Amino acid sequence: MLVMSKIIRVKFKKEGDMIYISHLDLQRLLQRAFRRAEINLSHSQGFNPHPKMSYGNALALGTESQGEYVDIEIEDDLSIDEFLEKIQIQLPEGIEFILAKEITKQTPSLSSTIEYGEYLFNIELEKPITKEFIKKKIMDFMGNKEIIITKKNKKGKLVEVDIRPMIKTFDILNLDDNHVTFIATIATGSKANLNTNILIPKILEMLELDIDPLDVDILRRDLYVVEDGQLVTPM
Repeated sequence: MLVMSKIIRVKFKKEGDMIYISHLDLQRLLQRAFRRAEINLSHSQGFNPHPKMSYGNALALGTESQGEYVDIEIEDDLSIDEFLEKIQIQLPEGIEFILAKEITKQTPSLSSTIEYGEYLFNIELEKPITKEFIKKKIMDFMGNKEIIITKKNKKGKLVEVDIRPMIKTFDILNLDDNHVTFIATIATGSKANLNTNILIPKILEMLELDIDPLDVDILRRDLYVVEDGQLVTPM
């Protein structure tokens, strides 16, 4: 009996020790999990066939996420509930499939439609700072017409880039004597992408904090597409 392939879009979490595995290792991990779950993945044609799995914007190493996405084409006639039940028990701690839905071949790809990501940045403070101080700094920061950074382009040459258009929203979420948490919606797609490794040093500079950017905890809460001027998740 011929089984027609189907494409399933999955939203998943990447937490705990799993934040330290690379995007390539994540792909291998998921492919092994599908083999153990005995879910048959569709493969591309040609001399080097590979599973038909396509992802949203790759997550930076060391970043936690509650909203990653992958489109998976399978050869099995499984319902969404059956699919989730079979794969869930094969996933390691720190990777969890939380939502899934069937899509069609006409559905635009994740990489072509995702434009923004919502992030939390949690910074440990050496001494307390006031909310008034932070609010003033944010107002000045977001009031800038340009925020210029210097980076290397693909040819290795240093170029100046204005990152201000890539910051949609930026505000304080929580503050106590020991920590401050910011929430930001920034460009996270193929058209424009603001790397958190570039944004975090600018935040620390804004706050006049002498802290290693690698000590800032990052959580990606979700990824978004733009529909009718509104941000909505790919699900």
